[in-house]
Amino acid sequence: MEKLKLLLIVLFIGISSNAFAQATPVSGVVVDDQGIALPGANVLEKGTTNGVVTDFDGNFTISVEDANATLSVSYIGFETKEIKLDGSQSYSVQLATASTGLDEVVVIGYGGVKSKDLTGSVKVISSKDFNKGVSNSPGQLLQGKMAGVNVTTSSGEPGSAVDINIRGVSSVGSSSNPLYVVDGVPLDGGSSNSSGLEGVGGTSRSKSPLNFMNPQDIESITVLKDASATAIYGTRASNGVVLIQTKKGKVGKAKVTFSTSTGFSSVARDVDVLSASEYKEQTARLAPLVGRDANDYVDASNANTNWQDEIYQTALMNNYNLGISGGAGTTTYNVSLGYLDQEGVVKTTEHEKVTGRFNVGTSVLDDRLKFQANLTVANLTDESQALGNLITGSLRANPTGAVYGPDGEVTTLAGATDNPVALFDLYRDRAESKKILANFTTTYTIVEGLDYKLNLAYENADTDRMIRVYNNAEDGGSYDTDQIVKNSNEDSNVLIENFLTYSKSYDKWNFDALAGHSYQTFNNTSLRIKGEDFSTYEIDPIYNLGIVDGTTTIQSGDSERKLQSFYGRLNANFLDRYLVTASFRADGSSVFGENNKYGYFPAVGLGWKINEEAFLADSDVFSNLKLRLGWGQTGNQAVPVRVTQASFETSVDNSYTFNGTTVVNGVTSTRTPNPDLKWEVTEQYNIGLDWTILNGKVSGTFDYFNKSTTDLFLQVSSPVPSLTNSIYVNSDAEIINKGYEFALNVNAIRTDDFSLDFSGNISFLDNNIKGLSTDVYVGNISGPGTSGETSSIFTNGQSAGSFYLPRFQGYDSDGVEILSEESEIVGDALPNTIYGFNINASYKAFDLALNFNGVGGVDIFNNTARAYSSAASLGQNGNNIFREYLDVEESPLAAPASSSKYIEDGSFFRLNNATLGWNVKSKSFLDSLRLYLTGQNLFVITDYSGYDPEVNTGGGNVYGVDFGGYPRPRTIILGLDLSF
Repeated sequence: MEKLKLLLIVLFIGISSNAFAQATPVSGVVVDDQGIALPGANVLEKGTTNGVVTDFDGNFTISVEDANATLSVSYIGFETKEIKLDGSQSYSVQLATASTGLDEVVVIGYGGVKSKDLTGSVKVISSKDFNKGVSNSPGQLLQGKMAGVNVTTSSGEPGSAVDINIRGVSSVGSSSNPLYVVDGVPLDGGSSNSSGLEGVGGTSRSKSPLNFMNPQDIESITVLKDASATAIYGTRASNGVVLIQTKKGKVGKAKVTFSTSTGFSSVARDVDVLSASEYKEQTARLAPLVGRDANDYVDASNANTNWQDEIYQTALMNNYNLGISGGAGTTTYNVSLGYLDQEGVVKTTEHEKVTGRFNVGTSVLDDRLKFQANLTVANLTDESQALGNLITGSLRANPTGAVYGPDGEVTTLAGATDNPVALFDLYRDRAESKKILANFTTTYTIVEGLDYKLNLAYENADTDRMIRVYNNAEDGGSYDTDQIVKNSNEDSNVLIENFLTYSKSYDKWNFDALAGHSYQTFNNTSLRIKGEDFSTYEIDPIYNLGIVDGTTTIQSGDSERKLQSFYGRLNANFLDRYLVTASFRADGSSVFGENNKYGYFPAVGLGWKINEEAFLADSDVFSNLKLRLGWGQTGNQAVPVRVTQASFETSVDNSYTFNGTTVVNGVTSTRTPNPDLKWEVTEQYNIGLDWTILNGKVSGTFDYFNKSTTDLFLQVSSPVPSLTNSIYVNSDAEIINKGYEFALNVNAIRTDDFSLDFSGNISFLDNNIKGLSTDVYVGNISGPGTSGETSSIFTNGQSAGSFYLPRFQGYDSDGVEILSEESEIVGDALPNTIYGFNINASYKAFDLALNFNGVGGVDIFNNTARAYSSAASLGQNGNNIFREYLDVEESPLAAPASSSKYIEDGSFFRLNNATLGWNVKSKSFLDSLRLYLTGQNLFVITDYSGYDPEVNTGGGNVYGVDFGGYPRPRTIILGLDLSF
């Protein structure tokens, strides 16, 4: 028994000693190369999952399992450092700057490369540099951040599309949206648009394919700009490529992050229209000239109504995000949930988004076999309005009319305009979208340096949209029929990808190579049901189509596209000084004719690290000086499905002419086949220079590019006499984009308490069309007083954004407009200058970030003013007008024509984003706590008379048109970020 007691005592002492050894506390501080604390640095006990994060002052305390352990200390932008514990209780760890990120791996197509070894024009922005606040789409995170990348928010409606244009417009017949790739999965490009009700303005809806993403889930965004970088993506890369990497977990204890923000949005500025007193003064002047009594225009209520105030509101926004990440052994995970509820500044409009994301990665067989799974789910709900009619209605409505009558009902106004407030009850537009994006990758190391990778992905988007309008003709309104439309669309995308990578060092050479195969299918099914007349108004037909008792029409569609690809790339590095990148891709696409199924896209990039040469070896000026040269070809396959095949339609309303005889009730041709149709080809040359001086404090880039697109898609009349409909062809025309890009980054000041950084970029772009056999007129002008007119033209020697209208030359003695006899080029909707700059400062626990952006040399066609702001509109119809377009010389007897009178300068300078943050010191369980105040769209300097110069309601290949555009709001946001 005594021996047993002694044994237990020995075991207890041994266990206790071991327990205490596992709980040895170690403290320290992590600073940069200038002694400034680094909050949020990772401190990990090497070989374990035991890790902590430094606090706001760079301090850390970690309990280690082994008193002789090694600590691995890392921080973004700095070299990782390992500290061998020697029994001390406190350590000071100084991290060296990672050569301004030159050794960081940049994600490119199907792989990665160190920043210092890039030969293409590539720009990366990480999450810490994103624009702050609420973003509907990842594109807004980039606004003003990259040279040559023009990010436009052309509508202020919550959830609306954000357009990203990289190095200009390159097509006549299709959009210029880039290819989006999320975690290696190419998404179906472009924005989806579903039609609304005929005769109800502003009902088309355009959404970005990235809207389903939660910006909080994004780790970095890489933009590939020149062809030597993009050609690996072949027929979809002519407009550039945007690569998005989502956040992954890291080995260590679980880290929980939570953020919440509340914001308030309002219209940034009103359009300046006549007040009630000014309106009465002008109608009194004009009424006798058109044989009317001025009293006809003054509403019986004799009110003073600002109709813009009646349709707009101060909108509320709430955003919540929760994330958990960590890992143990060889397994890491990252889980997130997000919720956004954002009201629009137009009453009854709203955007709600719920997102969930799960990423998990692991490896087995001593890291030879790796698995990564990513899953994103999202549900988006949008409430919209008949925005075109509503917004233009508020600008032209009679200001002497009251909103509501004595009975509390909306009034009927004097004049020819509807009461815009009535639309809120008459019209409803509701859409719900469900999105899934899942991908699974497996990487197997066959032998050292040789890896096989399998990438499987599935994307599905299911959208239902219901649009309803009630008949208000009995109340003097313009809608004479009850109508409802249901649009259902399902899009799916399946990807199967296999490729091999090989890397090898030999003597003074370093090589890595890639070879792969990809097969991707896209499917779309659609259903459109339209019904007229309702049996009851007690039930909203959005919830029960069974109350439709009038005419019902049904349309449906089903389409499939397939893309098979073979691709390869070789990177070679000699003496860590001379760089070569060569790539090739062959794409076979089902959308092209049987004679041109495959396209072939080569590219070459060269790099010279001049700072590594002997003649600069002793220089302390340049830490990086690299010359880049690139050439390559890419393609565009953005044409409708089956346009290479014949299309026919049967209808009792159509007739078919054959051999001079018209046969009624027959089959008519709607499209002529073209088996020779092929992809558009973009050839691009690029020369660039990257440089870094003063030990990384100042860095910059310069690029010159020349991009030429040929074989342009055109839809023209059929050459076969008996087939009078259209055919898609490749034109001999060419669109040329060339320009210069400059970017500069300055780490101006960095002390213990204060830091100040500047960054800026500017791009100069020239766009020109050559070789068109016939002019192409686009941009049908909407609104009263037009019939078949267009605003824009594609013509030789001019930009793809050219406005083509009669030139306004004043008024004759009768007040009638004097216009040029022929239309001419009167403006350009494509900016020739794009710029942005950013200021980041911090003082102790406070930080400030300012983001400015702007464009120059750009024009806007103000079609809203054309349609409703003339003496005739005011004098004959009683419409209110823009004060800027009030001209006493103009006669009310003649309606104005579309002309250069309504072309305005759209240049602007905007404070896009401003954020002030406070990092609160906490001694509780929290690792970090941050409060911030953000302002979005705080001011804009412009001469444009509309709501906002960053507008385009034209859509597609029409640019710079404003007709009832949704105002971009000013937003103030208060937010909280914390982690533990």
